[in-house]
Amino acid sequence: MIAALILAIALFLASVGVHLSILGAGHRLLHAPGNFSAKLRVALLVLASHLLVATLFAGGFWLGAELGLGGFDKTPAMSAMDYFYFSLINVTTLGLGDIYPTEHLRVIAGVEALTGFALISCSAQLFWTMMKEGENA
Repeated sequence: MIAALILAIALFLASVGVHLSILGAGHRLLHAPGNFSAKLRVALLVLASHLLVATLFAGGFWLGAELGLGGFDKTPAMSAMDYFYFSLINVTTLGLGDIYPTEHLRVIAGVEALTGFALISCSAQLFWTMMKEGENA
């Protein structure tokens, strides 16, 4: 359980760091000329950031499974796409339940859902800022 917590915390810190860095770049783009195209670039940056976070956690789930922290209830064996799919569904807090972690990997899944909720909130704030600045332009 301690190893799963350490891995989950490392994934959380890496994800938050990457996401906030990318959102910072997006915020700077908002002050660039070409307001509409800048907003589209910011939207793409936000999407890329969330996909990157899902990829980080997918790698963490794979690593956790390799370290014997648990597995996934899915047959046949998990592929790279399955890890990414599970991570993407989990980070968005959608949680379809067609693939689910077992044993200590459930800790990482819980931390990923909390991380996703927090990062989606940060992204929403950036989009709100974009819309607010658009009203004042």
